[in-house]
Order: sequence, then structure tokens, then C-alpha cells
Amino acid sequence: MSYDQNPYGDQRRGDDRRRARDSRAGGYDSYQRAGGEGYRGQRPAGDYRSQRSSPDAYGRTGSYGAGAGSRGYAGDPRPSRGYAGGSRSSREDAYARDRRAGGHSSGVTSSRTGDSSRRRVASRDGRSTAPRQPGRYQDAPQLGGGDRRRASGSYARQGAGNRYSTPAGGRSSSRGRGQAGRRSASGRGGAPKIGMPRLTTSAFSAHSAHSRGGMPAGGGRRVDFAGARPAIIGIACVAIFAIVGILLWSNRKVDIKLNGEDFSVRVNSTCEQVISAAELSPKAGNLVSVSGKNLEDGAGYAFTATLGGNELSSEDAAAYRVAGGDELEIADGGDRMEDYDVQVMQESPKLEMGGDAWGNITYISQWPKPGSYEMRTGKRSGETARGDTLEETQNAIITVHQIVPDDGKKLVALTFDDGPAEKYTEAYLDILDKYNIHATFYNLGQNIEAYPDIAKKVIDQGSEIQSHTYQHAQLTKLDASALQNEFSSAFQDIKDNAGTDTTAFRPPYGDFNENAWLNSGGLASVSVLWNQDSLDWKRPGADAIVQNSLKGITSGSIILMHDGGGNRDQDVEALPTIIETLQGEGYEFVTVTELMKSDSSIPEDIASGNATMPEGCVWPTEIKGDDDNATAAATTAAASGDGSGED
Repeated sequence: MSYDQNPYGDQRRGDDRRRARDSRAGGYDSYQRAGGEGYRGQRPAGDYRSQRSSPDAYGRTGSYGAGAGSRGYAGDPRPSRGYAGGSRSSREDAYARDRRAGGHSSGVTSSRTGDSSRRRVASRDGRSTAPRQPGRYQDAPQLGGGDRRRASGSYARQGAGNRYSTPAGGRSSSRGRGQAGRRSASGRGGAPKIGMPRLTTSAFSAHSAHSRGGMPAGGGRRVDFAGARPAIIGIACVAIFAIVGILLWSNRKVDIKLNGEDFSVRVNSTCEQVISAAELSPKAGNLVSVSGKNLEDGAGYAFTATLGGNELSSEDAAAYRVAGGDELEIADGGDRMEDYDVQVMQESPKLEMGGDAWGNITYISQWPKPGSYEMRTGKRSGETARGDTLEETQNAIITVHQIVPDDGKKLVALTFDDGPAEKYTEAYLDILDKYNIHATFYNLGQNIEAYPDIAKKVIDQGSEIQSHTYQHAQLTKLDASALQNEFSSAFQDIKDNAGTDTTAFRPPYGDFNENAWLNSGGLASVSVLWNQDSLDWKRPGADAIVQNSLKGITSGSIILMHDGGGNRDQDVEALPTIIETLQGEGYEFVTVTELMKSDSSIPEDIASGNATMPEGCVWPTEIKGDDDNATAAATTAAASGDGSGED
């Protein structure tokens, strides 16, 4: 085997030695460094073991290693090559002895003398018998004896600090390159086996400290649980006292008024506990059917509880708990209804009349809305009866009303029926312009179609147009379809030709009762009659027309005249006198819409003259009863007695 080749067959190690030898060619046989001597350094003759304590030029002592890869001196920054010193034969002999001993390095390596060094002696199997330096070798993987033999040709390395040193004065197995993170010799069976790290005394001490619940040696202080015992006992005592106090407080007695008398009872008692403590004997109610018939005695509610004057429901009575100062009354139990099935029923609204006995307007004061209710069927009795109302049904209420302007204002309204007329309507407009007043014209739909320009002039003058139906039919004699057609046609003609919306109307002949309202389908909102009938349709003369128009007039009155349906010369002659007389008495002429707005009791939508049935409302198909028929009959009779036959 060549001297330049590692005994274990590491060719690279041989290459390193040849390069080192070649670098020293040039006149010297030894290579001496301040940190130690090279692998070809000169040594005195004799046994290499005798040189263990020989000082070098720097006063350091050391021993020549006998194993491959051992270091020269601990302070040498470069690793030694092979066996440190001696002839080739002596080195080979030492190596052979080392091989027979079973370890790859049985010699003692040198190290620096100092406090940080520790002696480490290698056993025959290559394991160290002394603890490793704490924090340095403790977690490093260790090699077994066989592994050390295979890795003995590797460079030994250490971490920061004395990188190439071994513990001082001790015997150590050489640290081969086959340790963790290093290559093994290629000539011996691949990667070395790595043993478990050794547990040092310091590590064992730390582990023991942790297992006892304390801190490791040198780090923090241990917890003394014995000193905390008084505090734990104190906390336990406080908790016990608190629990006892809570129990005593929750079971204390409080004073209440029971059936008008003072009584003491445990706080938070239920009604049943109060009854038991007071030795009361309320009588239970009965079980009844959905219609109220008795089904079983004593099967009702056990008692009735009243708290502070308010009777408690069965659910509230069950949830009640006594508190100090309560005023509780316990009485006999009420009847309990049998179990029943429920079916939700829809209820249609009805029409009902109301308001004054007579008035110059009749309007819808409440729009109709459908409702719903429970229909109950008893499971025991089989009876059926109406139960709770789920949504209130809202009837259509028709109100008769006499307009009364607020704050005592003196207001009157002039009205003209049956127009527009080719001659007389424009004559009236000229008179109104002369006195700077306005009036209300109740036009027929068919006449508006014939004279749309005149209808437009009425609006342009500042007066208003409302419906007198389409063709002056007597509405109480029409069925629902024909009546609704009279309304819808006239309203549409007014909108198309005069450019205004309205749902106000004057019934021909003043004849419009609750059946007519029922048939109207909710198309009209207000019916306008009159207080002062001029009887101009009889043509009694201008003076008679004036007298009829002014007789008994009051604030809020409506005067009836005509501009269509015949000769109206007497009206044209009488009209200026009527206006001058009333203005002289302090009256102001307004339209019907303005007159309704002056009375705050009339709903705003109705007073506007163009109210429509709101969304979600349903017009009724039946009248609520016959008790209101007298009011409707009186309204019709009053209108008929005022000469409504011509109108």
C-alpha cells in the first residue's frame, strides 16, 4: 500500500497527501508551523510514546497520535496527515497495533492546556467513558466501534473554538469524517451508522428538574406549592361561604298581599306553591266546546291568578314567580276550550250608510278592505264556530254630510247642470268674469263630446267641471254594469276634452241611494246635491229664480241652476242679482271643491274631487243590514222634494 493512500482505500486522501508533498519540494523535509507540526515533521528517535510531554518551541505539550487522522497539536489550525512523526515503518507498526486493538485511534491526542479542556479516555470499543463537553458534543450523533474503524481515515472536525483540539490529557478516539454531516471513507462499505447521542450529566439534571415540575438547574426558580396551601384553603372557604349565602338569599321569605291580606312566602315561589303554602282551594273550571257548551266539569283551568289587578293568562301564570310587595289574587279557575282545528277564512267587506240624516254631499268616508278570521272545528264536540279575527275587515262606509266651512266663513257655491250648452254656458262664463267669481258645472258626457271647446272654456275661466253622468239616466233604476258605464264614460269624456280628472258627480234627479252606491263599484267618490233649488226648469220668471236661490241660504249652501236642457234666458237675467245680493251680505262664491276643502271634517282625498279606491281594497257586494235603510230613504226623499224631477 502506498504511503500516499489511506489504509481504508480513500484515494482522495492520498491525492491530498501528494499535493502536500509536492508543495514542500524545494529543499526541506519537514514542515513546521506555529500551531503544530506537519505530517512529515521531525521527531526525536525512540518510542513515540515517550514524547508525550515534550514541549515544542511554543511551550506546548502534546502526544503523537497513533491512529490515522489524529491531530498534531490542539492549537494547530490545520489537520495533521496520517501518523504524526516517526519512520514509515514505525507508523505502519503503530497502525497495525491500533487495528488489532479494535479501534481506529487508541492513542492519546494532544490539546491546549486550559480551563475549557477536559480529559477524555477512549475505550477499546471506541466509546468515551467520560462525559462530553456540555453544549458541544451532547447532541452530536456518535459512531460505534466498527464505524469508527471504517471512518478512521476521515478528517476529524469540530465546531467553532478549538476546532482541531481534543480534550487535554485524556485518551480519545479520533472523530472520523463519518460522523453526522461528513462523508465516510469510500473504500469501506458506504455511509457510517450513527448512534444515539449520549445523555450527559448536565442534560440528565435538567431533565430531572423538569420532571419534578421545577426549573432546570441554573435557570429560574422552582415553584413552592407548599407555600400556596393557605391561599388555596382561603379561596375554598370564601367559595363555600358565597354558596351558602346564595342559598340562604334565594330561599328567604318575602311579604306579599294575597287576596287582600298580608302573607309571607318564599321568594320566587310559583302560584301552585303559594296556593299550597296558603292552603287555598280554588275550584277548577270546566271543559267547553268551541261554541261554549259544557263538555266536562272540573276539566278547565285549576285557578285564576290576578297580579296587580291584571288577570294573568295561563302561560303567564305558569311563568310567574313571587317577588316582595306583589299583590296577588287567586280565584276559581276559568273554563278551558276543547282542542280544535283551524281553517283561515276570508271575509268580504260590506257597505253601510252613516253620517247625518241629510246633507248636501254624500261621500265614501272609509274605503272597503277584506279581512280574515279563524273557523274552529272542535276535536271532541265536532262543532264549528268563528274564532279569532286575524285581519280586521273594513267595510265601505258612505257618509251623508252637510258642508260647514271652518271658522264661520260665509261661503256659497253656484252650480249649473246639463251643459255644456251652445248659448247659455258661455253667457254664464261672461257674467262670472264680470264679478270675478267661479262656479261648478255638472256636465253630461254626451254634451261634452258635442261641445268640447265650450267645456275647455269652462276650465280656462277658472271654474270646474264634474260629472252629471253620461246621458242623464236615473241611476237607481240601473243595474251595476249600466250604472258603472254611466260613470266611467262621463269621467273619461271630462278628462279627454276638458283635461281634468274627477270622481265627483251629481246624480240626475238627485236620486242615489245605498243600492246605487253598492252598484257603483267604487268608481265615484262623492255625490253632490244642493241646498237651494232655483226651480229654473219651471221657468217661473227671473224674480222667482232669485227668490228661490236666496231663501234660507246659509254658509256652505249649494245653489242649483241649469245651463242646458232648455231655454235659460230667465237664469241669465237672474244670475247678476243673485251674485250682487250675496256679495252684499258678505258671502264669497267658491267652487264645490273649494267648499269641501273649507270643511276640515271631510277627508282630503274626497275634498280634492278626484279620489280613487286605494290598492288592496275590494268593493262590497252586499249591504251590512237594513237598519240604515231609513237614512238612505230620507236622503232620497229630501232630494226628490226639492224639485229633482227636472234635474
